[in-house]
Amino acid sequence: MMSAPRQPTENSTALLWLAELSLLSVAVIWGVNIPLMKIALALGIDRFALNGLRLVISALTLLVFAALEYRRGIRPNVRLNWKGILGYAILVSVLYQMLFLLSVSQTTSADIALIMATVPMWTAIGARLLLKEILTDRAWLGLIIGFTGTVVVTLQGTPPATPSRTTAAVSTAASTAAGKNTPATSSDRAADSSTAASDLPAGTAAEPVPGGWRSLFVGRFGGNLLALAAALMWAGGTIFSRPVLKRISPLQLSAFSASIGLPFHLAVAWPVLPAGMRLLSNLQLDACLIYSGVLSTGLALPMWSFGVKHAGAAHATMFQNLCPIVAIVSAWFLLGEPLNPAQAVGGALILGGLLIMRSGRK
Repeated sequence: MMSAPRQPTENSTALLWLAELSLLSVAVIWGVNIPLMKIALALGIDRFALNGLRLVISALTLLVFAALEYRRGIRPNVRLNWKGILGYAILVSVLYQMLFLLSVSQTTSADIALIMATVPMWTAIGARLLLKEILTDRAWLGLIIGFTGTVVVTLQGTPPATPSRTTAAVSTAASTAAGKNTPATSSDRAADSSTAASDLPAGTAAEPVPGGWRSLFVGRFGGNLLALAAALMWAGGTIFSRPVLKRISPLQLSAFSASIGLPFHLAVAWPVLPAGMRLLSNLQLDACLIYSGVLSTGLALPMWSFGVKHAGAAHATMFQNLCPIVAIVSAWFLLGEPLNPAQAVGGALILGGLLIMRSGRK
């Protein structure tokens, strides 16, 4: 005699709600992280020092949680693919992190968020080429629409300079930290005017413009190209991780990867790290570092894995589409970055293309 279909239990419903809350939290964490990193740069810390310090915090956080997982009996296969782990670490923990950092210091939060939203598109293309996964006609249509949106966002020029909320907030914080309580001098106003006239976002130091092909990676357009390269590295890491994850948990892979990539970032940051550490007395900077290290590249990873496990990968990717919206809103609120028509059109094409692509998957 066949038994009646099992009804969802109260516990399973609560678990699904918890998974969705976890995924929503991750979307907010990742979206807010971009403008917070720009605020940290505006506080005067060198970008490589910022990267090194936040990745130290991230690696320690991931190692702690991986150790807890290991103690619960979740352990990697004895025949672990170390070459695969090394390849994943190079793509995600070295190249992606560096490219993402450089893009944050050169372009707007909205541009970065919209370009990073194309990761599922590049992953699908890579999986088709390398893993021979099949895409339907509707999925290809979504890819083309999403790619068009990426081109629209990436090819933007530098917008007219506007006053930055971050510049004003940081100037006030810096004056307070230095014990100043006097009106701005003419030299201070001249410096602020010079910064406002720059085509670089707040928190970016002006640098000599290189010649030749390197000039492509300067300014907002260059930052968009770097963000696109970062998205490609993340997509490549996602594809590269698929066979590796058959023998190790996502959390433990992230911990291994972060530990492998950390020495590279510390070596790059070494000349400026002492000066960066002297700025740690600034509580605003400390908050940005802790947020980015503990949450964005730390706790967000196991939270995402929990959501994927209990809500499903397809369900999880829909929450991922919220990241650009959160980033745009938080960048407007924290930095005063307006949303321009190209971002609106390009963002709509990217998100619309992703929705069509996912609805067309087999």
